[in-house]
Amino acid sequence: MIKKLLFITTILTATSSFAQNLDLKDNMNNSIAGQTYYIYNSGPNMANTKFHVGNSSGSPINFDCSLWEMSNPTLSEWQVCFGTSCYIANDGDPNAQNFSFATAPATGIYPDLKVAPFSFGWVTGDFGVWRVRVFDNANPIDSSTCYIVWTVAGTPTGDIDANTMIDGLEIAGDANLNGVIDGTEIAGDMNGNGVIDPWEVSGDENGNGIIDGGEVLSTIEVNDDHIIFSTYPNPVSTNLSINYSFSGGSKNAKIDVYDVLGQKVNTYLLNDNKGKLTISTNKLNAGVYFYAIKVDEKTIKTERVIVK
Repeated sequence: MIKKLLFITTILTATSSFAQNLDLKDNMNNSIAGQTYYIYNSGPNMANTKFHVGNSSGSPINFDCSLWEMSNPTLSEWQVCFGTSCYIANDGDPNAQNFSFATAPATGIYPDLKVAPFSFGWVTGDFGVWRVRVFDNANPIDSSTCYIVWTVAGTPTGDIDANTMIDGLEIAGDANLNGVIDGTEIAGDMNGNGVIDPWEVSGDENGNGIIDGGEVLSTIEVNDDHIIFSTYPNPVSTNLSINYSFSGGSKNAKIDVYDVLGQKVNTYLLNDNKGKLTISTNKLNAGVYFYAIKVDEKTIKTERVIVK
């Protein structure tokens, strides 16, 4: 049985010129738009994961599906199905792959979108990641996107009660299951591989794919200096806020922002020992970006940010 780690309802906004009508949902009709959705199951069952597409408008919408391959399991193929019409995605192609189409009924749900890996050799700890976007093929701006992570066997790192989700007082990334992040552990390291992968969020203690209140602080020690910073929201749609505080002799601090190809987008100087930096994302295309905190030209922390 597939267990979900999160569901967050996306509030759809409307203006006089455009309304967001399509909404990606899990198979229980919970919105997963703009989030990272985790699926834990045995290998053979991975090929059976289905999703729903909601339509809030008063007219039927013919929608297409675009997929981006982020990571693949062992010896895999990827299937995309609209009901019984199935297609095979190209393994190893990092570009958008487009598949069309199905119809979401007026003010209703299309229940038969299948996006799933099919592997001939799932192994323990194997995982796959796709970015999935559905959009109105007559009005592509009306769209809904999420990341889906399939992980085989076991439970997320930090799942003390082994119920396949991070809940209660558990902390995502707590590999030794002692209820705190210590040693080399990283809060938000859902698969426990010791790094923050592109679909994970550093500091995401409850593993829901975003930074919530109470999760925002990260502390770094550089020699005898302490650097405390918080970043929110993540994902971001308009303004990214970074609170920072330096103690000790830290100087010449700055934040460099890079796109997913590693090209520098902008540099922001941190002239004070304590303050708040607001970065507007209005001129950035939707996608994955990284920002690096640097002191005296030494990178001390790199974080991933999703711009919606």
